[in-house]
Amino acid sequence: MLLKHRDNHAIDLTLSLDQIKTIYRALFLQLRAADAEEFDALDEGDMLMTLQRFLQQRAADAGVDVADHSAWDRFIGVRNAPGCAKRAADRGRPA
Repeated sequence: MLLKHRDNHAIDLTLSLDQIKTIYRALFLQLRAADAEEFDALDEGDMLMTLQRFLQQRAADAGVDVADHSAWDRFIGVRNAPGCAKRAADRGRPA
């Protein structure tokens, strides 16, 4: 990881793909635990969606079906994640 001060309003950040995955997982977990007000404050700049779109494109490039939650979780490095059926059941919907 490399941080480089560009000016008073910007910093350039150079990350490996694994580092981006780590940041995405951490931000995703934080946002899932947040209430609506905290969620808006945490992701006011659309960081999560920007990272997710980037990672989904890298996953697609690697042949990963991002619609398959298990495949997506493996790609981003989530361990012991529930499968699609469990996720649907937790939401009260059939898989």
